[in-house]
Amino acid sequence: NRLIYKILNTLRTMMAMEFDRQRHIRYFASCLSHLPLAYAKMDTNRITLLHFAVHSLDLLGALPDSYRCMEENDESHVLMNKHAIIEWIYKLQMPDGGFSGGTVIGPYVSKYNYGHIAMTYTALCTLAALGDDLSRVDRAAALKLVAQLQRDDGSFQCIVVGSEHDMRFLYCACVICYLLNDWSPIDKEKALGYIESCITYDGGISLLPGQEGHGGSTFCAIASLKLMDSLSGMLDREDRRQRLIHWCAHRQIGGMQGRPNKAEDTCYSFWIGASLALLGQEELLDHEKLQDFVLSCQTRMGGFSKILGVYPDILHAFYSMTYLSLIA
Repeated sequence: NRLIYKILNTLRTMMAMEFDRQRHIRYFASCLSHLPLAYAKMDTNRITLLHFAVHSLDLLGALPDSYRCMEENDESHVLMNKHAIIEWIYKLQMPDGGFSGGTVIGPYVSKYNYGHIAMTYTALCTLAALGDDLSRVDRAAALKLVAQLQRDDGSFQCIVVGSEHDMRFLYCACVICYLLNDWSPIDKEKALGYIESCITYDGGISLLPGQEGHGGSTFCAIASLKLMDSLSGMLDREDRRQRLIHWCAHRQIGGMQGRPNKAEDTCYSFWIGASLALLGQEELLDHEKLQDFVLSCQTRMGGFSKILGVYPDILHAFYSMTYLSLIA
């Protein structure tokens, strides 16, 4: 094991490089027009893939102010039809509220097609990033959907016919209500009770009660508390804040791991880094080492990989970008 880590650290040092903005712009721009075959199985989540690409280009300062033709050698902005993307997103709006994730299921009247809380979250975020004013969002229907998806334990399921439910969808519900400026669909007392039930013995926060703490669910919980203006009320008792900060800070092993005894992974640079930023404790991380790890996972084709030495994927490329934006 020591030899493996020594080799990896040597490779990381060799791969460390300056942030290559133009290469990343080309990578995310290419993701808007075509993706490798492996992404075909994610067609029902296509709007999430769009969300990753559009927001990354926004962070890179590469979204055009409007659709325009540019000189071939102008790489400062991406040639894209923002209007067409916005129109495609609105085609995914469901009559009963919210948005679906893609068109693979067929017309919106399909009995198998429902508004999905995570796809509604990514749709609204992407529309906002593209400069849309959300005036064509059926707000009443979207908010009604959010109310229908809250369960008795305070968590949220993702579609109305019954499905998985955990901290991710509670976070999506909070962001939707924040963006639409209406918190009436959420029973905050139940939502707070659910978050409290997911606080683990070691200070982290889990997806479901009784599970181990996880970097992604920890961020979703902290961000939800922040949006509900309940961060202090939940954490400022029973040493919860200090235990949570301790849990987050100890996820750094050079890069960040998502759970104890797991390998480092670029996406947790954001999940844990943003969690500590929301808690006002981002200085506890060794950002020089963390940035070196993230930059070592840049690839020659642009984008970022999960770990050193593998192909990039749009999810880890996006979360690497969001982490780097926190420390820029």
